[in-house]
Amino acid sequence: MKMQLHSRHFFFALSCLLLLLAPLRPAPVNAADAAPRTAPLRATLLLEHEQASPWNDLLLAGLERAARDFGMQTSVVYAPKGDGQAEALRRAAAGADLVLVASDGLHEALRDNAANFRRTMFGCIDAGVRAPNIMSVTFADEQAAFLAGAAAALLTGARLPGINDQRVIGWLSGEDTPAMRSLFSGFAEGAQLAAPDVRVVQAVVGSFTDGETAAAKTEGLLGAGADVVALAAGAGNPQALAELRGANAYLVGLDTDQASAFPGHVLLSIVKRADKAVYEIAASAASPHFRGKEIVVYDLANGGVDVAGLPAFLAAAGKGAPGSVPESIGRRVGELRRELINGSIRLHSLRARTLCDCL
Repeated sequence: MKMQLHSRHFFFALSCLLLLLAPLRPAPVNAADAAPRTAPLRATLLLEHEQASPWNDLLLAGLERAARDFGMQTSVVYAPKGDGQAEALRRAAAGADLVLVASDGLHEALRDNAANFRRTMFGCIDAGVRAPNIMSVTFADEQAAFLAGAAAALLTGARLPGINDQRVIGWLSGEDTPAMRSLFSGFAEGAQLAAPDVRVVQAVVGSFTDGETAAAKTEGLLGAGADVVALAAGAGNPQALAELRGANAYLVGLDTDQASAFPGHVLLSIVKRADKAVYEIAASAASPHFRGKEIVVYDLANGGVDVAGLPAFLAAAGKGAPGSVPESIGRRVGELRRELINGSIRLHSLRARTLCDCL
C-alpha cells in the first residue's frame, strides 16, 4: 500500500515537471493576427488598364488615402485582360501583404488562387469571394441605377414635347459583366416604373477601353431615338460623350459626379464609393484582426451608393424655358429613394455577389 502511494506521488511530480519543461505551443493565428509589424504594410492594387476613368480614379484615391493614414507602402500593377491576369495576381500576392482587385477577370483569378497564398490578405471590390484571407466589398448599385432610370424616363421627350413621342432612353455598357447587367436591370426597372410607356435600349461596347466602338454604339442609341443615355463604358466614355454633345442630348454619369463633363446636360450620376471600399479594406488589413470571409454590401442606406447632381441640374434647367424640364423629377426620385431604403421596393441583383464560398 505504501509503495502505491509513493508511485502516485512520483508520477504526479514527473507530470508537473514535464509540463514546466515542455515548450509553449501558440495557437494557430491568421497572418493579420500576428505580432505588431516592424515594417510598413505592403499593399498592391491591380488594375486592368492605365487609361484614366472615374472608376480607376476612385480606387487610386482610396489607396493614396490609406497610404497616408496607415503608413503603407503602396504600388499599382497593370494586368490587362487575358491569360496573364492570374500570373500577375500570383506575383503580386508573393510580394505584398495586401492585394486589391476590382474588375471581373481579376475577381476570377482571385477566386482560383487565393488559397495558395494563405498569409497574404486580399481585398475584393465589386464582387464577393468568401475565404479566410479575403475581405470583399460589393455594391447594391442597382438601387442607384433604379433612381437614375426613373429620372431619365421622366426627362425624355420633355425638352421638346412632341418631337420625341417614342420616349426612348439608352444605356451604354463597356462589357457584359454581372455588375453591368445588374446596373442595367435596375436602370430599366426604374424607368418602366416611372413611365410605363418608355423604351429602354442598351448597347455593349465589348471593352472598357475601346473609345472608337463606344462612339459608334452611342451613335446607334441616338439613332434609335434616345435623348438620354447612361454612359458606363469606362475609359471609352469620352468618345461616347462627344457623340452626345453633337446631338445636344442628356446623359447619366457613373461612379463619380460627372456634372462638369457636359454642364447643363448631366441629369445625374450613379455614384459608387470604390474609394471608401479600398480604404475600409486597407484599414482592416492594418488592424490586428483582418475581416477575412466578410462580404460588405454598400447601398443607399449606408451611403456606399447614391445618385448625385440632380438638384443642381434641376436648378439650372429651371432658369431656361418654363416647363422644359418637369419639376416633379426631383420629388419623384426622392420618394423612390425613401421606398428603396425602407424596403418598400426590393430589387433583384444580377451581380455575382459571391463567386465562391471558399471555406
